[in-house]
Amino acid sequence: MNPIKFSDYKQRITDTIQARLQVAPIAGENGFTLVEGFIMQPLSNEVSGNIVIGGPTIPLVAIVGNTSGRMYYFALKALNISGLEI
Repeated sequence: MNPIKFSDYKQRITDTIQARLQVAPIAGENGFTLVEGFIMQPLSNEVSGNIVIGGPTIPLVAIVGNTSGRMYYFALKALNISGLEI
């Protein structure tokens, strides 16, 4: 699989998230800033004190609320961006 570059999809990601926020706005935020890159959220079948390297992940993108500083995550697959196959 060829690497997927964030910069190649940044505008489509931004447009898709903005469209979603028009339908389901997040109250109390005065705009958002897109985090410049993909986030890989690891999955684990157990909780322990051990550090696990590798394993399955969920590819995400995130925005930061300009008012609160909270981070909001969007599963890349659920955004259904044309041409972006993961």
